[in-house]
Amino acid sequence: MAKKRKDSGASVNLFPFLSILVCIIGCLTLIIVVLNLMSMSKAEGREPEEVERAREYAILKKAQEEDQKSYDELRALVDSLTQQNQDLLAKRQKLTMLKEMLDSAEKIDAAREELIAKFQLLVNANKQLDADEVVLLAEIESLKKEIEERKLPPEAAQLQVKPSGSGANTQPFFVEVADKMVLIHHSLTEPAIEIPAGSLEINEDFKKLLETIASKPYNTLILLVRGSDAAVTNLGKVNSVVGAFNQRTGAEIIPGRLPLPGDGKVDLSLFAQYLK
Repeated sequence: MAKKRKDSGASVNLFPFLSILVCIIGCLTLIIVVLNLMSMSKAEGREPEEVERAREYAILKKAQEEDQKSYDELRALVDSLTQQNQDLLAKRQKLTMLKEMLDSAEKIDAAREELIAKFQLLVNANKQLDADEVVLLAEIESLKKEIEERKLPPEAAQLQVKPSGSGANTQPFFVEVADKMVLIHHSLTEPAIEIPAGSLEINEDFKKLLETIASKPYNTLILLVRGSDAAVTNLGKVNSVVGAFNQRTGAEIIPGRLPLPGDGKVDLSLFAQYLK
């Protein structure tokens, strides 16, 4: 048997280490195989509990989807009902507004009829005053001729104002327009109220007279106008004051006019029932 050769240094045996390494590799290979087998088992089928949980989840998800659909339908129905309610409220408001407009139109029509009747009454009264003026002027001319025939000294005759038949339903208020004065004839026994023409706008007596005339539709203002230029000028002032009063208060006083030729005293005895 050959003898072993002596080495000059110490030798190292690697067999134990290789054995250990082979064992470790074999264990790792076994672990990998087991893990692969477990993965394949899970991939091929699930546990019954997992299947049941999956089935319950699918049922719950389907129920949730149905509930969401029902919620969406209810929400759409609520929105539709809300819109219908708003439309109904808008129509009700429009109906209320139309009813108020109809009531206002009826009131306006009633007021218009009343104003038309009042205006017609004043127009008729003014026409009758114009007719009375013609008769009065004829009587004055007749008196002048009679004086001339008798050769009497000219004397101012009383100017009698006569009532008209169609004016029986009116309440006349007489105001004489002279050269420097405006006279309110309110009584047969007391003197007329004299108002300087320059202070007519601020005179309380004339203001109260206009308020009294405007208080009732059948009251009317009769202006007895003297024939001088100054009286005609004062007539314009009277009309201006009356117009300003109408505009300020909404009244509709339409003065009637009756000329008074000459300087005779005004005789209103035929209107005693309207005077104090």
